[in-house]
Amino acid sequence: MNILFASSEIFPYAKSGGLGDVAHSLPAELKKVANVYTFMPLYASVDRLKYNICSSNFSFNISLNGIAHKIDLYQKTDNDFEFFLYNPVLCDRESLYNDHYGEFGDNQLRFGLFSYAIIETMLRLKLKIDVIHINDWQTAIVALLAKTKYSLGQKIVFTIHNLAYQGIFHKSAMNELDLSWEECFKSDRFEYFDQVNFLKAGIFYSDAITTVSPTYALEIQTPSYGHTLENMLIANNHKLHGIINGISYDIFNPSNDKNIYKHFDKHNYDLKLKNKIKLSKELNLPEPHRPLFIFIGRFTPQKGVDMILQSLHLLKDFEINVAVLGNGDKYYNGVFAKLINKYPNIHIKVGYDEGFARKLYAAADFLLMPSMFEPCGLNQMIMMRYGGVPIVAKTGGLKDSVIDYTETEHYTKEVGVGITFEEYNLFWYMHAVTKAVSLYSRQKKYIKFAKHNMSVDNSWKHSAKEYMKVYR
Repeated sequence: MNILFASSEIFPYAKSGGLGDVAHSLPAELKKVANVYTFMPLYASVDRLKYNICSSNFSFNISLNGIAHKIDLYQKTDNDFEFFLYNPVLCDRESLYNDHYGEFGDNQLRFGLFSYAIIETMLRLKLKIDVIHINDWQTAIVALLAKTKYSLGQKIVFTIHNLAYQGIFHKSAMNELDLSWEECFKSDRFEYFDQVNFLKAGIFYSDAITTVSPTYALEIQTPSYGHTLENMLIANNHKLHGIINGISYDIFNPSNDKNIYKHFDKHNYDLKLKNKIKLSKELNLPEPHRPLFIFIGRFTPQKGVDMILQSLHLLKDFEINVAVLGNGDKYYNGVFAKLINKYPNIHIKVGYDEGFARKLYAAADFLLMPSMFEPCGLNQMIMMRYGGVPIVAKTGGLKDSVIDYTETEHYTKEVGVGITFEEYNLFWYMHAVTKAVSLYSRQKKYIKFAKHNMSVDNSWKHSAKEYMKVYR
């Protein structure tokens, strides 16, 4: 089978969140059983020299609204299956989607152009593709174009990684992208309250829709999680599948991770403690044998940062250490920055550092993940891989991948053990933290669960098989 996999970001070339990780790991697993061609923009931030990305000397123009946009095709010198598309409007930005002023004002043109370029490249190179797999709103227009302008025979699989991000723009995008008003600007297709909605088009025009966990597939069909598209998803639920994400076991591996202080696995789990002691000394955290709680993630309401902030003045009095690493909304960045060095047992770093994140995972006993909603979540899986216990809200993929340690008569080797809370408020979140402190005091029990988590298979092996079923 020949699969075209398109994403606006693919690790390690470009990454702003979990999409980049998935767009790297899933194709890598699929390549074991199929031919997979990956497509992404060649942003200015991509290190062409480091990754051996060179021009293929293949270019063409796409004419939209009377304007010719030149597309240049790049490939890696050692890989004929990875495609990078360059156009200055699409690629010559300091970041992927926004800057400190907000979202780029021409994102509808940028990613509409990217969608056109994906199809044009496939056709011009005469790639024999069976299934086109697109991801999130940035590539959703591929489905619309495939079913309208191009009348392609290939089937389209559309993955929604986070329904909160939909790509909503002024209806003038219809003209900018040379789309048929009569055919596309309809309330069940592309039109959205007299605007256009890229993600909505992907839902209507695709042949199959996947979300990144079974629970999230159910949640988004309700008003609480549907972000105004719940009725659209109910109408299209005959083609909706929930397939939980995985993580790359090659990238996230405490037995050979070059970022951490001391390598370990479940057979020499005691070496994990050396990572905590070393990190605690570097961060000037007191009494390194205390339980270490970490938060790693975007500073946005979705990730529960309000809960984290509300709890810090309480956690300062617990006999625990806390490390926070994240970056996001300007407001939250400022609030967290003011708390740096305020409490002796709480370390805060505003920004993102992949190497430091790995050190935190390798050292931590507990991961704080109080998400308001979580389509899948990868951090809880990484924490398990590095021998820790996640503390999570019972939502989306967190509910699918973590079971509370008090319910362990139900757990199997397919699911991790952690601490969960269902009612989303500070009381129950702090109750979960208190349970964690109590669990840690019973070291034999804690280590049993931590080792179990290292044994859980959260790799892409199972999920890739489920995607192959959808493709077939």
